[in-house]
Amino acid sequence: MVEENQEHLIQLQMMEQEARQLEQQLQLITQHLEDMEQLKSGLDELEKSENKEILANIGKGIYIPAEIKNKELLVEIGNKNLVKKTIPEAKEIIDEQVKKLIVAKQEILGRVEILQTEMSNVLMKKN
Repeated sequence: MVEENQEHLIQLQMMEQEARQLEQQLQLITQHLEDMEQLKSGLDELEKSENKEILANIGKGIYIPAEIKNKELLVEIGNKNLVKKTIPEAKEIIDEQVKKLIVAKQEILGRVEILQTEMSNVLMKKN
């Protein structure tokens, strides 16, 4: 009986660890989704704006005034390779990334549900 209780305890600890990892992944995905929405909002503003000058973020909350010569964007496609994109094309890329993040989030939430059921089953067996 003691050995069986230890086995249940180990199972629960492993499940709790997995649940914590899943929670961290959910937090990262949520942050990425928020970042994508902010980026898309910024592109919307840029697309509508008639201003020829903006404050460009150069990183870590540091901005520099920049003159807009045209609204063609350079988008990194990996390995610091850049391609020219229009604002609508860039928004399409963002939409695709958002869809992938939502799918990943749904998969993680599904795994969390399964994990909760498994934990309940282990607790019921223990009693």
